[in-house]
Order: sequence, then C-alpha cells, then structure tokens
Amino acid sequence: MEPSTLEYIHSKDNKRIKRALLLKQRKYRQTYNEYLLEGVRLIRDILDRDALKVVLVKESKASLKEIETLISQIQAIGTIKIFIVQDPIFAKLEDTVHTQGVIGIAKKTTHLLDEATFDDGLYIAIDGVQDPGNLGTIIRTAVAAGAKGVFLLKGTVDVYNDKVVRSTMSALHHIPIYEDITISTFNDILKDHSMTAYVTTLEAAQSYDSIAYAPKSIIVVGNEGNGVSKEILSLCQVGITIPMYGPMESLNVAVAAALCMYKVREQM
Repeated sequence: MEPSTLEYIHSKDNKRIKRALLLKQRKYRQTYNEYLLEGVRLIRDILDRDALKVVLVKESKASLKEIETLISQIQAIGTIKIFIVQDPIFAKLEDTVHTQGVIGIAKKTTHLLDEATFDDGLYIAIDGVQDPGNLGTIIRTAVAAGAKGVFLLKGTVDVYNDKVVRSTMSALHHIPIYEDITISTFNDILKDHSMTAYVTTLEAAQSYDSIAYAPKSIIVVGNEGNGVSKEILSLCQVGITIPMYGPMESLNVAVAAALCMYKVREQM
C-alpha cells in the first residue's frame, strides 16, 4: 500500500493527535499506559515487540525511501494503524529539531514486583536521577551489560519521558524496569530476594575494584548533585567508590553506573 492510499489527518482536533499530545505529560502516560517514541530506528526496533499501536507520519516526509520502507514493514504486520499527518499538525508533536517525520504510540511494558523472580545476576537501582539523558544511558548500558532488572526509586525522572526514550535507543523493551519503588519496597526487595546492594558513595566506601561481588548484586546510584539519599544509603550493605586519578571529585552518574556494572560483570 502506497502512502497516498493511507488515511490522512487534516485537523488538530483529530482523536489520534489529541491522544498523542496528552502523552507528552507523565500523568496521561500513566493513565493510558502508553508513551511516544520518535524516529525511524526506535519504531523499527520495537516492531517485533507487540508494543506499537499507532504510527503518525509527517506528510512531507512520507515519500522518503526510508519512511516508505518503514511503512511497508509496519503494514506487513497488519495490526498497527498508520496515519499521514499534515505538517503544521505534526509540528505540534515534534520534539527534535531535525525530525525524521515519524512518531509512534506504544504500549508501556509493565513489570509487576509481585510476579517477579530474581535470579542470580546483576541489577541496578536508580535513586533520584533527574537528567533524562543520564537515565536513558544507564538503562541502555544495563542492557548492554546483561543486567537482569532496573529499579527506579521514587523521585527519579519518568522513564517514558521522550528524552529518556530517545537516549535508551529502544532498550526499554529489552530489560524489566520497575517504576516508583518506595523506600520500604526497596528494603523488602533486598531482604526477600537476598540481594547485596553496593551503593556509590564517598563515605566509608571501598574501591569498586577491590570487592568480591555477590552472586545477586545490585548497584545503587543516585542524584546528579546529591547522590543517593540517606534513607536508601542506610539500606545498602556495601559502599563503593571509583578512584579518581586526576583532579576530579566524581564522575557523571551514567559513567559511574557503567563502570560499576561492568566491574560486576567481569566477575560473573
């Protein structure tokens, strides 16, 4: 089917456009259990995940070969709705300056703690990270490092924020992510599943490369400016630090998380 035969959207009051605009806000992402993703690669990467529901294509980009190929791939699946959207209307949805002209509406992947089993391996908990790029990079690295789960403690930026989604490079659908974890819930997770928590801190900490990590290890990283909260810090068994060989006090949280995760993986 050619783009010219697809359904067109000519009004900003179209229900698909209204739904997409609402999904720019966290409360509606939670209400509808959906989120937006922008770009050919992100959409293509989740085609086999049974998550994509709707694809909106910018009219002026619809005839580009890359977009036509993507449309054909989506149509071959047969369950995803595709709409061509007039440029002025599509512009209300765009978040990137050099847009590729394609936005998807996808189902959030929900993982429930009550149904989860945690085998031996690497896990990571994130406490209060606010920069979307940092969170996205940590999740992407967790997937690359073979981590088995990500715990997002309350106060951390929304994982389905558009900037987080872009920076994860489709990693959201490759690892279980548990959202809005409270302090008491995190305490229960550690105890009930016999996890050893290694928290990045400058106080009473051992060098991260001098430790024999437990079979079920969870790395805990915190806010860019304040680090891990005292409440979470008190629940962790071991403090770890990354040595600085130059005149710097600390590393970017995403870099620190990556180093720690790979150090654990070296032993596993």
